[in-house]
Amino acid sequence: MSLLDQLSKNKGTVSSALGKRLAADVLDRGQTGLLFECIELASYHASEPKDKHIRSGAAKVVEIVAEKRPELVARHLHRLLPALPVAEPQTRWMIIRVMGFCARLNPAVAQEAVACAEQYLDPKEGLVLASSADLFLGDLGALSKKDAHRVFPILELSSENPVVNEPDWLLEAFFRLYHNLGQAEQEKVRKYAERCQSAPRKSTQQRARKILRLA
Repeated sequence: MSLLDQLSKNKGTVSSALGKRLAADVLDRGQTGLLFECIELASYHASEPKDKHIRSGAAKVVEIVAEKRPELVARHLHRLLPALPVAEPQTRWMIIRVMGFCARLNPAVAQEAVACAEQYLDPKEGLVLASSADLFLGDLGALSKKDAHRVFPILELSSENPVVNEPDWLLEAFFRLYHNLGQAEQEKVRKYAERCQSAPRKSTQQRARKILRLA
């Protein structure tokens, strides 16, 4: 069965298992050709809602591979840009995370994804997409002072209107780029972290304290 046929059946409980199996074929068995197919299929018939399972299934494979071995994906990152504006949020949140995983290896292309991340955060469509955009911006901002200066205002605006549980990921993003911020920006991050110390979730409190220990 072709990869396209497999992904066309990529629904429900099949989805996660299929993505993990295909990613294992790339990571453990060296089937890089399969990865390149998935990169192309992440934007397959981008305007067709009926093909969203193909796109999201392909994006899942790319995301798993990029997290573990970003060097396999980074040089092809430009081919994933067309997947960032597709309709379904699943594909978008996985591909924006791929941009973050690969940012240090291909910053030029990752920088092109900032505008899409900003769009994801205004208006927010839910926690997974918002948090994925936050984390991407944190990964990019960790690369240089210039990148941090560019993405910090976006994260700051995101922190003013978080969805439920998003502060965890905003704090994580701020932590990643903190060392590249100026004193005034660092002070804003510390104040945000201080407010988050009283959050109901322990994970939020822990991330807030992690930032405050940097001061």
